[in-house]
Amino acid sequence: MADLGKIKGARGVLVHMGLGQPMSRGFVAGAIVGAVGLVAKLPKAAFRDDGSMKPLALLSEDPDATNTHFLLVPVVAALAVFLFT
Repeated sequence: MADLGKIKGARGVLVHMGLGQPMSRGFVAGAIVGAVGLVAKLPKAAFRDDGSMKPLALLSEDPDATNTHFLLVPVVAALAVFLFT
C-alpha cells in the first residue's frame, strides 16, 4: 500500500488515485461530464421520439440532424482536460 505520508498537494492526490497521466484524467472528465449530462437530461434534443439518435448536423444533411449531439460535450471536455492538464 502507498505511504500516505508522501502524498503532497493536488498532484500527489491525482497520482495516488491513478490520474497521473493526462489521458486518464481526460477519460475520467469525459465520463463524469457525460454522466452528469445524462442525469440532467441535457441531451434530450439529440434523440427522436422513438428513442433513436439524431445525426450530427456537421456530418449529415438529414433535415432531422441536430447541432447538440449527446457525445459532443463529453468529448470536448475530455479533450480540454487532456490538452490543458
